[in-house]
Amino acid sequence: MDNSPCLAPWYFDKDKPKLTKDGVTWKWKAVGNCGAGVLADEKDNWYVLISIYYYMLVAQDNKSFLVWKRTLEKTSGLQPIRISYYETDKLQPITGKNKIISRLDKVETLFAVEPTAKFEFAFNPREEAMKFDFPEEFKKFGEFIFITELENLYDNPNPEWHNTTMLLINAENGLVLNYPQDWFNKSNCDFGYQWITRAFKDPSTKIIHGQGIRLDDFRLYGTYRERR
Repeated sequence: MDNSPCLAPWYFDKDKPKLTKDGVTWKWKAVGNCGAGVLADEKDNWYVLISIYYYMLVAQDNKSFLVWKRTLEKTSGLQPIRISYYETDKLQPITGKNKIISRLDKVETLFAVEPTAKFEFAFNPREEAMKFDFPEEFKKFGEFIFITELENLYDNPNPEWHNTTMLLINAENGLVLNYPQDWFNKSNCDFGYQWITRAFKDPSTKIIHGQGIRLDDFRLYGTYRERR
């Protein structure tokens, strides 16, 4: 599961997700009481501020990462999804820390530089698969799972159903597969109090391993829509 995207602040710790520059591992620390965290060097310079409900996926070399927001804007049509790519060598210290601290509840993610690359694609919640041309920088991340809620996920849904899905993104071949989590969405779970947070597909067994808040760990096989 350590290879899955980390959701802030639940899966963030002092050294995780691990990011390095010039052989030095920077540290994460919590700021304020709103779930925000900052990535800081030994002199307490801040390079990243990330807020609650944001995901980060770090590359194997720990020198670059993807970041995106779990909660997407609600739309009745195609769903815009935005992912940004950063490299630690290009990060610069964030200025005005005291001012930032005073308005943490209004800050989501904050960087002193623009992303090295970014990509937005429009996904149709009713499609099982779509293909996109991801930037070259994204391809090193291979295959990863983007968990979110999508409007219009089901045809003629029961009004009591939820709409959580896993988008299995393969940045190398550009394929995005849509796996609505039927076992969860059509259950009697207390949605909002219980929710799915992260998942990882084992490349050797093809099994998806998942975790959630106030949910037992679970495995997905076959269609990846039902829990075992």
